[in-house]
Amino acid sequence: MNDVLSFRSPTAQVAQDLFKEHNETERAQRFLAPVSEQDLWFERDTSHHSSDLIYMDESKLTELESHKVLVDTWTGAPTGVVGDGYKVTQMRDFTDATEAMLMDALPNDKFKDMEINDTMSHGSAVRCRKYTFPAFSKPIETRKHSTEVALTVALVQSYDGSTSNGFVTGLLDFFCTNGMISGDYTKGNKRHTSGFNLTNFILDMDKVVKDFYNDIQRYQIWAATDISVVHAEGAIESLPGMSDRLAKGIKDQYLTEVRTRGSNVWALASALTYYSSHNSEEFPIKGSAANDNVARALLDRSRKVNTWLRSSVFQNLLLAA
Repeated sequence: MNDVLSFRSPTAQVAQDLFKEHNETERAQRFLAPVSEQDLWFERDTSHHSSDLIYMDESKLTELESHKVLVDTWTGAPTGVVGDGYKVTQMRDFTDATEAMLMDALPNDKFKDMEINDTMSHGSAVRCRKYTFPAFSKPIETRKHSTEVALTVALVQSYDGSTSNGFVTGLLDFFCTNGMISGDYTKGNKRHTSGFNLTNFILDMDKVVKDFYNDIQRYQIWAATDISVVHAEGAIESLPGMSDRLAKGIKDQYLTEVRTRGSNVWALASALTYYSSHNSEEFPIKGSAANDNVARALLDRSRKVNTWLRSSVFQNLLLAA
């Protein structure tokens, strides 16, 4: 099951009270529940197979010292098996440090109507918290259309070894609720190793958050850069790792964006980010009806779109316009 936890703040409280109010709810406590590290054992006598180690003779078990099991303390269920050198960063420590940084980086009035969305996938193995700041917004204007975009900051954490400690900043387009990422995943990802330093990680995030206005300027340039539909469709087909089926869906979405925004680079970027932020009939996530994999799948799509927006194909399109 995909577990999405949401909270919309009142408008008159200070940031610290907003964070405290959200984090003390039962559902947020579930999201923030720590994981414990336990030894990993395997059956030495392979002639006796059992899926329930509780009833096995301990003399038949051998500790696998090179790995350990991470266990969700809320449910008691394992989240994954990781190497012995894997360094656990608890979600509570991650969010506390981030929220302290945000309070230092942003004026108090920017927290008005702040939204916090917590998402878990694959049980609780993959967790993502997204902060959206509607009061920290700016307009993006094309020849045909104007929309407000707001700062977002997303934290990503996994307890199965599938994802590094990560953050990404971006913009939420209120017109179509697309989330456009602007942070560089290569800078915002740090592996779960003994060398991971949470303080330095937060400092990197602080620099990106404060770059919000530079991002706005870049996107406004995209909005003012007209391109032909033919060139846009050619660029879509040429993006790294693009399949014919996916290209068709994104080209159709681009034409939808053009009807509102006009044929420009901003419309193309919006079509790409629509794909990364929607599990829809046009862009279905395989197996999402039976599995709780939506959060991770959308994260993977966001990474892909981030790569596309920084690709030579996209940059050449800007230069040729």
